[in-house]
Formats: sequence, structure tokens, C-alpha cells
Amino acid sequence: MKHVLLALRLLKRDWRSGHLNLLLIALFVAVTTHNTIGFHSERIENAMELQAANLMGGDLVVRSPVSISDFPSVTDSITAATAVEFSSVVMAGDAMQLASIKAVTAHYPLKAPLKISDQPFEQDYETNQGPALGKAWLEPRLFNVLGVKEGDMIDVGDTQLQVEKVLTFEPDRGGSFYAFVPRLMMHADDLAKANLIQTGSRVDYYYQFAGPTAAIESLKNAVEPLLQPGQSVLSIHSRQRTVSAALNRAQGYLQLASLMAILLASVALAMGAQFFSETRFDTAALLRCFGLQSRQILLVFSVQLIALALISGVLGGSLGWILHFSLSELLAGLLPKDIPLPSAAPFFSGLALALIILLGFSLPALVQLQRTSPLRVLRRDLTPAPLSKSLFYIVVIVLIGGLMLWYTRDPVLIAAILLGSAAAWLITYLLTALFGLLIRAIGQRSSLSLQAGLRNLSRRQISTRVQLLGFGLTAMAMLIILLVRGELIDTWQKQLPEQAPNHFVLNVLPQDAAGFAQHLGKNQIQTQPLYPIVRGRLTHINRNPIAEAVTKEEGEQQEEALNRELNLSWSSTLPSDNNIVAGHWWDKIADDGQRRVSIEQRLANRLDINLGDELSFFVASQTFSATVSSIRTVKWESFQPNFYLMFNPGGLDDLPATYLTSFYLESERKHLLKPLVQQFPAITLLEVDVILKQVRTILNQVSAAVEFILLFVLAAGLTITLATLITTMPQRYKEGAIMRTLGATRRQLIIQQWSEFFAIGALSGLVACFGAEMARFGIYLKLLSIPYTPNPWIWIIVPPLMGLLIGLAGQISSKRILNQSPALALRE
Repeated sequence: MKHVLLALRLLKRDWRSGHLNLLLIALFVAVTTHNTIGFHSERIENAMELQAANLMGGDLVVRSPVSISDFPSVTDSITAATAVEFSSVVMAGDAMQLASIKAVTAHYPLKAPLKISDQPFEQDYETNQGPALGKAWLEPRLFNVLGVKEGDMIDVGDTQLQVEKVLTFEPDRGGSFYAFVPRLMMHADDLAKANLIQTGSRVDYYYQFAGPTAAIESLKNAVEPLLQPGQSVLSIHSRQRTVSAALNRAQGYLQLASLMAILLASVALAMGAQFFSETRFDTAALLRCFGLQSRQILLVFSVQLIALALISGVLGGSLGWILHFSLSELLAGLLPKDIPLPSAAPFFSGLALALIILLGFSLPALVQLQRTSPLRVLRRDLTPAPLSKSLFYIVVIVLIGGLMLWYTRDPVLIAAILLGSAAAWLITYLLTALFGLLIRAIGQRSSLSLQAGLRNLSRRQISTRVQLLGFGLTAMAMLIILLVRGELIDTWQKQLPEQAPNHFVLNVLPQDAAGFAQHLGKNQIQTQPLYPIVRGRLTHINRNPIAEAVTKEEGEQQEEALNRELNLSWSSTLPSDNNIVAGHWWDKIADDGQRRVSIEQRLANRLDINLGDELSFFVASQTFSATVSSIRTVKWESFQPNFYLMFNPGGLDDLPATYLTSFYLESERKHLLKPLVQQFPAITLLEVDVILKQVRTILNQVSAAVEFILLFVLAAGLTITLATLITTMPQRYKEGAIMRTLGATRRQLIIQQWSEFFAIGALSGLVACFGAEMARFGIYLKLLSIPYTPNPWIWIIVPPLMGLLIGLAGQISSKRILNQSPALALRE
């Protein structure tokens, strides 16, 4: 106990002297970064889950092709609703139309409200309940096709329903736009009277649940083991691919940014721990003289560090909690209301992080302190032997690797960052060697002050390499985060530009295609090309029957999706968001009359289809084959028409086809939709404005998070810069005092300092560019799924900019050399 009290008294003295500032700042930055990002990420995740629940229709949604009667018991805290979806013909007098019917129970919708209007294409409004018994809500197109108005009766199977409202928006309407037909919503209790669902009917049952997280998790755990083939628990990833891609990339970026900030602070911590030990040699020698043994000295300094870690952990955790609230206020217009507060897990993990990194990086320094000889009291030149460098490097690498694994759990990402760091370390050796040759080359042509500054770098190669690596890692991390941030936000903006298509049109008849395109052009409506659609099955690959699911929806059970019809199309030009990765498009292939097909890359990989393979199809009682001439990537999340399989012009002649397209229409020009539907009554018009708005809201949320995280990376970078300068200043003070004693003027010392620090900054900028480009390559391909392209501008901008910044920082931190008496500096 007495040793603990001694350690705390020494800690209080060191605190007042300012000797612990470097360790405290580095540790405080690391813990605050961890806690703020932890609390913020958990809050954002809660917000995303809330938005995801709105898009899915519940906190838990189970999809089944058959009715489920044996669900586990649902507690009173959970609200349940059921939606049954199927296709059937709806009639009004002599008019009839195939419709997508959705029968809902009393509590539907559970989450986000529906939107309805009193007349087609009029202003809509929200409602939190579905149709009443005997009532039907129709999408606008059904009004025109069936020739009905509010109050008319329509036939749905064996029952009649009264047309009540216009259905304009369903928050939980997921899946492929191409499979949509006009929607009719009715009450589930009318379903039995309609007598539409028979044995073998194609039906989707959606069982939706909303309630407290613990109750939902308990229900989910009870449901999952009972699921049969074809049944699944839905998630945001299976219902909304655009939102899923944004969330995955945002989560990956947050992991990367927090990892970079903490690694930088850890490097500063390792440098600060070494500086801590070097300034405690005299104290350790005195303690040995007072009779303390080596293990007791180790205990004293360990208690100091543990107390420092706990103080920083509590302060960093508290500040992280406050900052996360401040950020939530800044994002109040973007985040949903009543987001659940984050748990205390980030706070306790922040304490653990503080203890692990401080004690871990300080271990070599502590071992060195306990070896201090009592004779150092008399001879200041006696320095305890440090641990072997190999052991020190092993400890540092293991700790850094452990931190990276904790945050990413991704070996490939870890390998990319370690490879970039290793490249940076190798480059520091090469640059210092080349710099030595450069100094000798320019030595005869520069002033003595400039030569002195540059030769300091060549003379202190080990110190120079440490500084180069420290500054280089700082700039490398900043470059990675800034460049990735730019690419990430740019990708999101390209994914959903302001004028992304917000209307889809299906079932354009061949005889109406020309007139339809002319009508859009006449009204100056921005539109995508008209793509023909032929429904067909892929049956054979190289004359072998296909034995794998072929659907656009990921996560479908194989036996449910086997041989499902696909949308086949043809086009003379490659769609704008498609890229050929193997083979050639038709314009680069001689027209020899053969039927050719281009296949999407993921489907080709899943079915092991290669260039030159023969694919067989079954369409409208006909069987034909086509040769694979190209493989292409497709941006499914682009809100534009896309296809798995596209044929060359003429490849699907004489087959029944309709046309599909999408277009952008401003809200103030919505009145153009009514005459469009009236002139072309057979079309299916889908309005997706609200879906686009929800997706953009989520993208704005994660973009704001990206901007916020940059502040912590910057703070960590400044910390390592501070550590690098502080740990090298004692030697600089002595050298400056000697130079002034020998007659060096103030101007000569300033030139010497500027040349040294500018050279270090410029060289560290080169190190950062090499390391950042190598790390970005792995990060883009593995973590963010973004195409990698080198950035030549960083090689032009970063080295001189780093030279100026480090030169300025070094000059400010070296003022004491110019102002302090040489005699006083030498005595210290």
C-alpha cells in the first residue's frame, strides 16, 4: 500500500511539472476518439435500424410462401400485423386488370405511415391505418384502367369491394420494380370471402412485429430455428439494396477512421512512453538508493500509468458522451426522433483500451526503468540497458495488430494497412540514404547554415527515421481518410444524383413505344432509353440443365427461385451504368447473324458461366440458345433499368415483348402524369419519390458522420506531431546552445532549423504518399468496394505542404533555443 501511495504522490508532482502532458494528451485523444465514435456509431446504428424498420414495415419481418399458424407466443409488448401479397385479376364492369393485391390486418402499418389521396394525382396525406372492411385502396393507374371513381364497386374474386382512396405510398414495398403491377390494398378479413388463395397459389405472407428490442430479439431467436425452406427473416440488406450498400460503406469508413485515429494516438503514446522513461531515470536511481527493489520500482511506475489510464479513460469517456450528444443536435434535422440512447459498452471498452495501450506501449520503458543503477545519482551518464529492439518491435506490432483486429475483424484490411505501413518504413530507409547522397552533392553550393540543418538529418539517421515515420504515418492516415472520404461521398452522390429517376414505367406496348417516347420528348421529360422486356427462363448451360437459383433477389432460397422467369432484354448500346469486364459489346463484334447474350458478372460467377458458353432459354413455348459474348458489371442501386441478361439486336425477334423505362419528373410537374396515363392506359406507372427521399436522408446521415470523424483523425495526427517534436527537443536544445556558444547568429540558427524541419516534412510527405496509395488500394477493393484509381495530385501537393507545416511547427517549438541562455541550456 505504501508503494501505491508513493506512486500517487510522484504522479501528483509530475502532473504539476508538466512531464506527463504528452502521455496524457495522446491517451486522452485515443480514448475520446474511441468513446465518441463508439457512442456516435451506436446512435447512428440505432437510427439506421429505425429507418430500416420503417422501410421493412417492422422491427422483425418474417416472409413465407405459406401461412404460418404456429408462431411462438408474442408478448403483450409486441404489436403484430400481417400482409398477404399475391397477384389476381380485378374487374369493374367489363374492364379487367391484373393487380398486385395486398391484404393487411388491423394494426398495419406498424412503423412509417401510408400515404393516400382522395383523387388520382391529387395532394396526398399520411394515415396510420389500412382499409376498413369492405373497402379497397387503389393505385392511380387502376382508376384509369378500370374506369372507376371513389364509391364504385369492383370485383375481387368472389367478393365486391368499394373503392375508397387512392394509394400513393407504401413504406415497406421492397423488391424489384420490374415485378410490380398496380397495387390494390384491402382488409385481410375480406380475403376469405374473395376465395382467391387456393392450393398452389403463389402467395407471399409477411409477418411484421414491432416492440422493444429485447422482446424482438427474444422472438427472433425463437422464430429462426422454426423456419422451413422458403421462409426467411428479412433485413434491410434483403429489402433495400441501395440503403444496404450505403450502410455497409459507412460502417466500413467509421471503422477505418476510428482505427486510424487510435493507431496514430498509439504511436504518439509509444514515443511518449519512451520519453517518460528517459525523464524518470534520476527518480528511479533515487528510489534504488532509498532501498526499493526492481520489482517495487516497476510497481510504482505501473501504478502511476494505471492511474493515468483510468483518469484519461473517465475524462475521455465523459467527453465522448458529451460530443455524441452535440453531434446528435447538429443532425437533428436528419436523424429520426426518439432514437434509443447508446449503451455503456463504449465507455467500459474505452477504459480497457486506455489500460491496454498505455501499459502495452510502456512495457519496454518500465523494464528499462527498473534496471536503473543507483550509481546514476553520481554519474548522470549511466543509462540502463534497454530491452532488445526486436522485443520492443514485437510488442508494438502485436499491440497494433490486436487493435486493428479488435476494430475491423478483417484480416485483408489489416494486411493492406500493415503493407502500407511497412512500405512507408522501407521508404524512410531509402529516402534517408538518398538524402545523404543529396547533401553531399549540394554541400559545396549552399550556405553553412543550410548545410548544418541538412547534415543534422544525415548525422542522426535513427532519429531522422523515427521522425520521418512519425510525420509520415500522420500524413498517411490523414491522406487515407481524406481521399477515402472524398471517394465515398462522391460515390454516394453519383449513386443518387439530384435528378435520379423517380418514376418507372412498365408494360409499354410495342405499338405504343414510339408514341410514348415522342410524348415524353414533347413534354421535355428526362428519360432513360426504352428497353424491351421478354419474360423467360434460363434452362441449360452448355446443354446441361441448370441446377442453381437464378433470381435478382439475393437471399432467396434456392428451391423457391429455381427456374423463375427473368427479364430478358436487348439493346444496341451498352447501358450507361454497365461496364464490360470480359469480352466485347455488339458494336465491336462482326454481325454474323448469331444470337449472342451479355451476362451480369455476379450471376456469371455464381453459375460458373464463361465467355463462349452456350445458354439455353425457354420463352413463350419456344426454346433457343445464345452464345455468351461479354460479361459486365451492373449498378443495381442506380434506380435505372438494369438486366441480368441482354441480347444483341434481333436476338429476341418474334417473341412477345413490352417496354420499360424510367424518368425524372419534378414535383411541380406532376400534373403531366394524368394525361400520360390517359393517353397510354396500358402502362404501369410507379412513383418512387418517397423512397428516394428516404434513401437520400440516410446517405446524408452517414455523410455527416464522415465529416465529423475527420476531426478526431486530425487531433490524433497533431498528437503524433507533438510527440515527435517533444521527444527530440532536449537534444536540439543542447546543439543550439553549442552553436550559439561558437558564435552562430540568430538568423543562422533560424535557417538551420527551417532547412532541417522543411526537409523532414517534405520527405515524410513522400513517405505518406507511398503508404497511402498502397493502403488505399486494399481498402477500396476489400472494405468499400470502390474502384481504385491513383491520385497524382497528392505527389505534387503533399510533400511541399508537409514541409511548410512541419517547418512552421518546428520553428515555433524551437523558440526556446533562440531565447534561452546557452549557459543555462548546457547546465540542464
